Amino acid sequence: MLAIHGGTPVRGAAAWPQWPQYDERTEAELLAALRSSRWSVSWYAPEGGKSRERLFGAAFARYNGAAYGVSVDHGSSALVIALEALGIGPGDEVIVPALTWVAPATAVLRVGALPVLVDVDPETGCLTADQVRAALSGRTRAVIAVHLACTVARIDELVAVTTAAGIALIEDCSQSHGARWAGRAVGTFGDIGVFSLGAAKSLAAGEAGAAITDSLELYRRMLMLRADSRGYTEGPPGAGEYELVELGEIMGGNYCMSELTAGVLLDQLPRLDGQHARRGIRAAQLEDGLAGIPGLSPIPVPAQVDRRAIYEYGVRFDPNAFDGAPIERVAAALSAELRTKIYPPRVPLPRGNLLRPQSKPGFARFWDAKRAAGREFPAADHYREHTLLMHHSVLLGARTDIDDILTALHKVHTHADALTDANYSAMKGITA
Repeated sequence: MLAIHGGTPVRGAAAWPQWPQYDERTEAELLAALRSSRWSVSWYAPEGGKSRERLFGAAFARYNGAAYGVSVDHGSSALVIALEALGIGPGDEVIVPALTWVAPATAVLRVGALPVLVDVDPETGCLTADQVRAALSGRTRAVIAVHLACTVARIDELVAVTTAAGIALIEDCSQSHGARWAGRAVGTFGDIGVFSLGAAKSLAAGEAGAAITDSLELYRRMLMLRADSRGYTEGPPGAGEYELVELGEIMGGNYCMSELTAGVLLDQLPRLDGQHARRGIRAAQLEDGLAGIPGLSPIPVPAQVDRRAIYEYGVRFDPNAFDGAPIERVAAALSAELRTKIYPPRVPLPRGNLLRPQSKPGFARFWDAKRAAGREFPAADHYREHTLLMHHSVLLGARTDIDDILTALHKVHTHADALTDANYSAMKGITA
């Protein structure tokens, strides 16, 4: 009997790996930032030297092989300053995948432009060059490509189509920190790469973000856009001096990262590659086992990806693999077996609860809610209805954890008839 119906779960009392991960070194970095009396880049440097958030921005750029890095308070802020640095605003259109977190679409609205939602690849959930090409108009100024879950959008094709169209490409790498395409880090193919560094991400700091670029001009603009029109001093400030200079070349907001957050990130960044390697080993073991369960397979990863970053590991399944049971029931059954959350992707943005431009007068005047809600996204729907996701932390433990996942998948697959409408209702004591 399935655990969701009162049977014994596959997973016993063993705990899953904790996330985020930290130790005494993390505590030391945080205490050092605390005791520095310099909790913000906007405050003066009592002992001199560069701020931690400036040091992290540079370190993160080096990690990705980019020339410049900008630290911000959230990934959403990174998207906003990227769009503003590229000069995108009222009257412009930006192509955004319909299957993503809400921030790429709302960031476009926040700069006064219109997000044009397009369908995705049904197997990977990522934006495709063909979808971009079909959505281009005379008002298109940029594309935001999201590298989703545990795979990478076909970035070479996206670069080709945006270059040919003469428009900007922003890579949203919030779910792909450190992924590489043919030896080069994602986030460095477009004009700007943006990252969320929230608590759930594979590089985590609670609430934080970053942007990287090879353009000195875009770097300088993003610095001012996120620090109320201020940029850094040329060198490190002396004792008692301020590090931000009032350049005033472009009006900005305040999206600066705190020094306490930057201290945590400076501790976490050197750990990232080791965590990637461990997840990669466990993912390979999981994929070996998936081959033995009919109708199940991993989310495909293009051959050009020579280092994968996993934020959410995804299992794809054929329409009849679970006897046609709704994906919510399959996910709930697996969650009950494993004592950790297994879940489907989000629904396309127009049908979700979070994209609500009509709720704000400034956005409602140019947002056609009926047109957006009435559009169909069949590939995004297919991805959503046939993909199961799990957080990357489950891949940081022992091989026995993978055995539990495979056993649970096999169990639910074998007894999926109990999740179909009639049987599910009977097990739950529901009268048809």
